Amino acid sequence: MPGYVALWNPDEIEAGNRDLQVATYAPGFLGFGTDGGGELLAFDESGAVFMLPMIGMEPQFANKIADSWREVARRITPHA
Repeated sequence: MPGYVALWNPDEIEAGNRDLQVATYAPGFLGFGTDGGGELLAFDESGAVFMLPMIGMEPQFANKIADSWREVARRITPHA
């Protein structure tokens, strides 16, 4: 799990995926945020959570960080 995450607003998800061409470069993934340093937070079709590099984005480079969003949410500690 990255030390920092920036989650996209729900109304930004479609445009963010389109702009980054996620369907082209990482089919089967849906981006929903970043780590602020070049990694995309994304779900796969099963709902597992992955980190994908924004440069060189390919499914083979996906790093699974959790089996579900619930698992990720339990690890998040808000900072002011």
